[in-house]
Amino acid sequence: MRRFLHGLLGVLLLAPIPFAEAVTPRKDLVFADLGQPQTNPWVINRHRFQECVARALNIEQILADDENSESKHVSQAESLVARQPDAMVFNPLTSPAGAQVARLLERNRIPGMTAGRVVVADYEKEYNGNFLIGQMGTNLDSWGAAMAQAAIDDGHRKIAMIWNPKDVITTQYIWAGAQRVIDKYPDAEVIMEGRDRLSRETGIKYAEQYVARFGEGEIDAVIVLGATAGLGAQFALEQAGRTDIDVITCDIDEQVAQNIRDGKLSFSIGGHWMGGGFAMIHLYDYLHGFPIEDTQPDFSLIPVNASNVDAYERQFLNGCVLTPNEIRDLSRVYNPDADLAGFIENFSSTWNQ
Repeated sequence: MRRFLHGLLGVLLLAPIPFAEAVTPRKDLVFADLGQPQTNPWVINRHRFQECVARALNIEQILADDENSESKHVSQAESLVARQPDAMVFNPLTSPAGAQVARLLERNRIPGMTAGRVVVADYEKEYNGNFLIGQMGTNLDSWGAAMAQAAIDDGHRKIAMIWNPKDVITTQYIWAGAQRVIDKYPDAEVIMEGRDRLSRETGIKYAEQYVARFGEGEIDAVIVLGATAGLGAQFALEQAGRTDIDVITCDIDEQVAQNIRDGKLSFSIGGHWMGGGFAMIHLYDYLHGFPIEDTQPDFSLIPVNASNVDAYERQFLNGCVLTPNEIRDLSRVYNPDADLAGFIENFSSTWNQ
């Protein structure tokens, strides 16, 4: 009931848009988007899919990145809000920075939704505003569990981690999923962890530290949260001649796919960048008068290894994942029976059928 009332209240607080007019597609909508630099495969893929959604729904986008700086994240949000977009999609760099963006949305009465990281762990229980209408998240526990299970299944027991700092809420839940799997195996352990703002350079830095500290037989694998840092770690290990250390990461672009084919990376997991496009559809329907039905939908990521990397690349790395008609069919503006939440929940298990 709260979800319906929240959506209805938000609609009344906005224009309001009469429900009778809600099925007439608007062609004047402008969405702002705030995220991280396009040096990250996740960001590149997110923008690619969002552009597909924007074209299908006639939405203009204004893009900005935070240069991986908390202060820049907030200042860019202020600049975007000053342009008075109809809605905003943003990936909080950290939870405190995301909370400041949410306050801006509330103060300026601009509906928004996160895509990727979240402002609060549980939207329904913890968020009290009206204009951050939801958080497009991922199934974080299963994400971490899948990465750790891939390491275990490959026979690795002495595992190091390269991870985000603890002020990023989502990555703490991913860590918990990974730790839960590792704890099931008495002979498995996390031997060292490095936490930092993740980049190629930090991946190289921590991998070099692990190489210097651990000899052969003392470390089996490095689990890296994010392919940019993962590729940096893989490069450092290759330069050191440490073919005994496996790299397991997440996010997939063409380079990651090729490294999986070449055996340089054994596993990655991805597809969660589609959340940006899904957030746009949620906001699009909301602006047309449809109350949001699921304030925190979770996307389950798609595991990729040598057995399915070619199929993943064909489906996800060549143009739009969905056709314009398929995108519009997920919107209640075009399809009154659309079930976006159900599509998000089931997509990871049906994409290759």
